[in-house]
Amino acid sequence: MNTAIMKISTLLFGATLSACLVPAVAFAGGIVVIVNKANDNAIDKALVAKIYQGDSRTWPNGGSIAALDLPEDNSSRSDFDAAIVGKGQGALKSLWAQNVFTGKALPPKTAASDEDVKKAVAANKNAIGYIQSGSADDTVKVVVRQ
Repeated sequence: MNTAIMKISTLLFGATLSACLVPAVAFAGGIVVIVNKANDNAIDKALVAKIYQGDSRTWPNGGSIAALDLPEDNSSRSDFDAAIVGKGQGALKSLWAQNVFTGKALPPKTAASDEDVKKAVAANKNAIGYIQSGSADDTVKVVVRQ
């Protein structure tokens, strides 16, 4: 085999491998779903998915759910959408457009960063959000780990 072709093949393989590993490295820290420390509801992945699809708007023990999202360009959001909600961003965007049009529900409010999500959740007993696991601390309660 020609040396130039072997070098190109090696470079392409390396680039392809790197591209495949980037999402895994970005997700390596994991996503955690957080609520206010005073929230005593039983919360699992299924309930979180319902909340972020507009199917659950009140907590089982009462109170309107105040869900928070990260910006669309934040990699944690796409990781959360896929791993916890089970849908891609495009599908969720369409679902929320339908929810708003029919009056079923309003989409979660967007917070700029993990820190903003954490502060908002700590300040509101009905709030729920998600952040990188390394951003979690004792100001909030972790209810789901991914």
